[in-house]
Amino acid sequence: MRKLIIAGNWKMNAGAASEATGLAKGVLAKYGQSDAVDIVFCPPFTALREVSAVIQGSKIALGGQNMYPKAGGAFTGEISPLFLKDCGCAYVILGHSERRTYFKESNEFINEKVKFAFENGLIPILCIGETEQEREAGKTEAVVEDHLRGGLAGLTPEQVKSMIIAYEPVWAIGTGKTATPEDAQSVHAFARGLIAKLYDDSVARTVRIQYGGSVKADNAKELLGQPDIDGALVGGAALKADSFNGIIDNSGAV
Repeated sequence: MRKLIIAGNWKMNAGAASEATGLAKGVLAKYGQSDAVDIVFCPPFTALREVSAVIQGSKIALGGQNMYPKAGGAFTGEISPLFLKDCGCAYVILGHSERRTYFKESNEFINEKVKFAFENGLIPILCIGETEQEREAGKTEAVVEDHLRGGLAGLTPEQVKSMIIAYEPVWAIGTGKTATPEDAQSVHAFARGLIAKLYDDSVARTVRIQYGGSVKADNAKELLGQPDIDGALVGGAALKADSFNGIIDNSGAV
């Protein structure tokens, strides 16, 4: 049985120390010592240390929203995985659709990041997913396969087992639109089947695949109740403790 993982991607929000710590404390008070699900906060870089201090000693983990695949050097504006580790991060989001779209990140570059994250002791959350135009053109599976093959290239079975994959249909991110539970399950099952082909059934059965795309408390139960959906990567609803807690409340695991 795969344990659900619910991660909050705060994006470029809640970066002020008081706002970030208040949000973290609101979840910590209810679920800080819960073993029912794995919980990850991914605040802006400016708030990592403050949030790390708040959740220290709890069951909640910390993640970065991005990283550069170098330990250090002349890379103005970028952040090293070593810096993330020093702030207390265990996870890092890579290949998010906003990085692919706004910053033109390729599968090859994302794969380089995934490998370097593993080399430096971080667990990658690899994001995959199609745009609305790709969906309407019937290209969902082709895009998911492209992102998975590219992102997983050269990884060992054990690495894939330990990482997180987040299926995020781009058309559902921050739009209020959500894939139906059946549609989301279909894509998750396809992704798991592809991983079985690329590796084996053991890897496919073990790796956790989250769903992201306007997940809220009122749709969490149906989405997270699907057999191949192993949690959620939450955007807007992660910015208030009550709404994030509501997703956990309705996850079916607590």
